[in-house]
Amino acid sequence: MAIAGPILIVCAIVAVLAAFDYSMNSGQIYRGVSAGSVDLGGMTPAQAEAAIREEATGALQEVNFTGPEEYTFSAEEMGIDYDIAATVEEAYGVGREGGVFARISDRFQGMYGNLSVEPDVDFEPERSRSQVESVASELNAEASEAEVDIVGPEVAVADSAEGYSMDTRATMENVNAAVEDMDGEVEIVGEVLTPELLTAEAERAAEQARGAMDGQLVVSGAGEEWTVSPAAIGASLDVTAEGGDFQVALDRQAMRENLGVVYQTINQAPVEASYDVNGTDVSVSPSQEGRRIENQNFLEDIEANIFGGQREFQIPVAVAQPEMTTEQAEAMRPTELLGEYSTNYLTYDDTPGRVTNLEVGSDAVNGQLVAPGEVFSFNALASQYEYESAGAIIDGQVDEADGGGLCQVSSTLYMAANYAGLEIVERHPHFAELPYIQPGFDATVWFGALDMQFRNTTDGYILVEETLDEESGEVYSAIHGVPQNVAVEMDAQQTLDTTDAEGNPVTEWDTFKTVSRNGQVEFNGLYHTDRYEFLEPGE
Repeated sequence: MAIAGPILIVCAIVAVLAAFDYSMNSGQIYRGVSAGSVDLGGMTPAQAEAAIREEATGALQEVNFTGPEEYTFSAEEMGIDYDIAATVEEAYGVGREGGVFARISDRFQGMYGNLSVEPDVDFEPERSRSQVESVASELNAEASEAEVDIVGPEVAVADSAEGYSMDTRATMENVNAAVEDMDGEVEIVGEVLTPELLTAEAERAAEQARGAMDGQLVVSGAGEEWTVSPAAIGASLDVTAEGGDFQVALDRQAMRENLGVVYQTINQAPVEASYDVNGTDVSVSPSQEGRRIENQNFLEDIEANIFGGQREFQIPVAVAQPEMTTEQAEAMRPTELLGEYSTNYLTYDDTPGRVTNLEVGSDAVNGQLVAPGEVFSFNALASQYEYESAGAIIDGQVDEADGGGLCQVSSTLYMAANYAGLEIVERHPHFAELPYIQPGFDATVWFGALDMQFRNTTDGYILVEETLDEESGEVYSAIHGVPQNVAVEMDAQQTLDTTDAEGNPVTEWDTFKTVSRNGQVEFNGLYHTDRYEFLEPGE
């Protein structure tokens, strides 16, 4: 009972205050109440409606977008339709609707703060979003980079331009706020896109290129002079963009091509000394020096100075020496007989086909020059020609084959190479002893299988001489070269004379060789051992 008394007193006071406040604000919107950005406190509904209509006149009719560009859309296009009467009714109801304590709470909030009611609006966001996206489609653009373009003797600059990227989501949020505030003003939200390559940098590069093309170039060398036009200079410039800047440089390859006639005129290949062979007489065709532009130094000089205004350049010309000079060729010219050997075909087979093959094979190798260190191959030369069918040893029998008789040519040359002191690289003995040559001195050949090869181990060229004398039947081989002071002796001794299981004769021969150079013996001993068997007549 002690508590009930104070409560009743408080309630009575509140009731009195509420009645007093109601009487003071009868017919008016309570203080502190606003709609959007319009303060409606103390206004009658009619006054509030007029105030909202006056304040939001623009928003009722149109919505303005401001930013990089300005755009205006009608409220209808934006899907906005305000109901002012309903908004005022809602504002008037603040502090008058709800329970006692709710009304009292609204009143206190209005008295000591601000109580805003949302405007009553029929809003279609999809229509607004469509208009926002149309604005974005007009504003959005990539940044345009500045460009430098060289065409003929002219340099053109394409200006840079800023781009823009509109934030449609944030802009739409501003539309929503403008609807709530009833101010009809929307700020476009977006980002300005700045190009990396600006017009100022492009102009600087263009001036550098124009400086390089300011007049023709004059290049001189080897007693002649040429000019390079500004257009050709421009075609030899390379403009690149990196790190937000332009670089202008000389394209050396392009300049080299534009100076093609200069290079063609000055660059002259050297003429190598060569040999003319007439029988065993070898003469020298003299060499000639060439000349060449020192390309790297020349183009480096142009690149380093063309942008600084230099217009005249001297072409650095170097002498191009031949690999073989006249003096070298004379020093290596074969002038001396180093070794020789001969055989006679009349002692074996002088049929027309075989004699023809001997002649063709001899001609194939006769007059061949072999360079120092080079390997001579009998098959490489002789296999290029066609031959008659003649007697040949095939599988241990005397038979007919194209090229029969070539082994006599290769054997004779083999021995000449031995007596010349040359290195024998490949040699094969015959199956059986032959009457035209000492056993152990022969060298059979068979195209694609068996070859006779020797290496030129001298310091000069050697000349191979191979001839056929049809009157005497002599096959003659000789090796000519620079003086060697070499003496060679060869001998073959029979070490076996027996028969096989069928009673056919079998022999073995050891070949010995002695090589002396400048009076000093380099080799003296067994050279090789050969086995010869019985040669059966063919069917």
